[in-house]
Formats: sequence, structure tokens, C-alpha cells
Amino acid sequence: MLQTDHDTRTSRPGGGIPYHLLQRTSRHRWWRTLLGFPLLGLLALVSVALAAGALAGLAALAGVEQQDFTFADPMWEYAAGFLVVAALLPAVLLAAKWAHRRPAGTLSSVEGRLRWGWLARCTGWALAGFAVVTAFGLTRGEPWLAAQWPGIARYALAALITLAVVPMQAAAEEYLCRGFLLQSFASWWRTPWPGAVLTAVLFVALHEYDDPLVLADLFVFALATSWLTVRTGGLEAAIALHVVNNAFGMLIACTQGVPSMEQSGDFAAWDVLPTTALTVVYAWWIDRLARRRGIARTA
Repeated sequence: MLQTDHDTRTSRPGGGIPYHLLQRTSRHRWWRTLLGFPLLGLLALVSVALAAGALAGLAALAGVEQQDFTFADPMWEYAAGFLVVAALLPAVLLAAKWAHRRPAGTLSSVEGRLRWGWLARCTGWALAGFAVVTAFGLTRGEPWLAAQWPGIARYALAALITLAVVPMQAAAEEYLCRGFLLQSFASWWRTPWPGAVLTAVLFVALHEYDDPLVLADLFVFALATSWLTVRTGGLEAAIALHVVNNAFGMLIACTQGVPSMEQSGDFAAWDVLPTTALTVVYAWWIDRLARRRGIARTA
């Protein structure tokens, strides 16, 4: 059972320790949180370097040309863009374990593990939501050019890469922002909300979009997933929405060729607002569902 300092106990229904305070174990010290940031940076550099080196080695064996850490084949470049972010996941888990002296599973949920059944249920609702958004886009006549269909073999390869690396990429961002950073800031302030705002700003900055609507959408997404994480006692709901958002979009984009990793550009309101609305509705519904099903919110 997770042990905490006496001053972190709060009067909540059913007692227990909320997700955002799981870092405040009996071994918690303010300087351990501070130590976690540079250690995370160092581990991230090592993890990304190893992943990039492994991918470069495989590309060399496959005869794919490389120059200045980029691949001539856009399919390899596409895989690399997600893989280097996915490589952050082991760095985050090790930083929590080594710097904070706690089980890495406390980043996953108040039960000290990823609750796979709950994750699957959240994923189902996220898929349903994005199916509705996609259908709405089709009724608006969003362009789809048959001439850009890459062929079944090329699409199958792109889809396989998407399904293999995008879930890990999305999960890595959630473990970093809604897990490690949220709990780190909350270990100082006892409340999750200042950290939620700070990590939302960081989440937006990690992306390279410059369209104001998209930036606002990312900020809403980050705040909503932080709220969900605290309310449901774990990262499952946030991971499900993030994975489905990225994978669903990429699988559709792959029907028009290998997607570019370029994130700048202007977007129409109807390209962004349906996704923002989905984030809000999903957060409301999953929170309600978690309460109905008795999903643990405290450790």
C-alpha cells in the first residue's frame, strides 16, 4: 500500500490519496522533484539517441539514403517522427523510479498499473466520437482525391507503421505531461491545477502549429485530459483519446499518400471546432461513466 506523509491526506469520500499526490510518498523530498527534471532530460536524450540510431541502422541495412538525420524515403521519415517521441516513454518511467524513489506504475493510475479494461472501454468511446466527427466532415464535402490513393500495398505499410508507433507516441506524451509533470508540480503545490495549466502550455509548445484555432484546441485538449486524469485516478482516459485522435487522423491521411510531419499552416474553423467539441463531450461522458462504474479515483 502506498504510504504518504500525514500532511498529504485529504478528506475525500472514501479516503485515500488522489492521483496527483501519488508522488508524495514517505520518501518524498522537495529536492527529489527538482532532481527529476534534469534526470528526465538526460534519460530522454539517451532514449531518443538509441531509437534514432537503431532506426538509422535499419535504414542503412535496407539501403535507404540518409542525410542530416533525415531519410530520403518519406515512409521512413514518417516512422521516425513518431518513434523519437515514443522513445520518451522509458525515460519518463525510469526518471520517476530513480529520482522520486517510487514505483513507475504510480504514473499509470492510483492502482499502480495501467487498467487495461478501463483503457479499452475509453478507447471504444473515443473511436465512436471520432467516427461521428469524420462522418460530419464527409457530409460537409471535405476533399478526398482518388488520384492520390497510394495503392493497397503502400497504404497497408503506412497503416501498419501508424498502428505500431502512434499509440506509443501518444502514450509517451501523456505519461510525460499528464503523469510525470502533473504529479511533480502537485508534489509542491498539493493541487493539480497550476501544474495542469503549465503542462498545457508545454504541450502546446511541443507542437509546431501556428494557427490560433489549433493552438486553442491543443490547450483545451491538454486541460481536459488533465482534468480527466485527476477525476478518473489514472491516465487511461487521456491515453485513449490521444491515441485515437492521432491514429484515426493518420489512417485517414495515409489514404492520400504518406502524411507530412509538417504542422504549420492555416485551418478553417470547421476543421478544428468539431474536434474541440468532441474533447469536451468525451471528458464529460467519461467522467460520468467512471463514477457509474466505480473506477478507483484514490489509492
